[in-house]
Amino acid sequence: MASILALAGSNSSTSINFKLVKFTTSLISGHELELLNMANITLPMFSEDREKQLGFPEALENLKQKFENADAVILSVNEHNSGPSAYFKNVLDWLSRANRNYLENTQVFLMSTSPGKRGGLGAKE
Repeated sequence: MASILALAGSNSSTSINFKLVKFTTSLISGHELELLNMANITLPMFSEDREKQLGFPEALENLKQKFENADAVILSVNEHNSGPSAYFKNVLDWLSRANRNYLENTQVFLMSTSPGKRGGLGAKE
């Protein structure tokens, strides 16, 4: 039995990517599954100055542990202006500072959806 962390890269309360993650996880059985709603995760904007002065935010430590404890991650990344959202890029920046190899030996299933004609392609590039 694998431990799976599932989340969308969006902090929107109406995220279609979170809806996609919820649907996808409803198809999975026989594994330990944690569905994480990123709308409940607040991180300050990353800066090296902030990191040096204040260290890592508590919310980051909790999130980092979830990634490190997962055997696999299901991730649906939202698209803003043909790329991942600023919110999700900020999350990635913080995670990579706390542990550069936080996804090492972790299987990742990457998805994206968008009402735009490219269907979220830009978020995965």
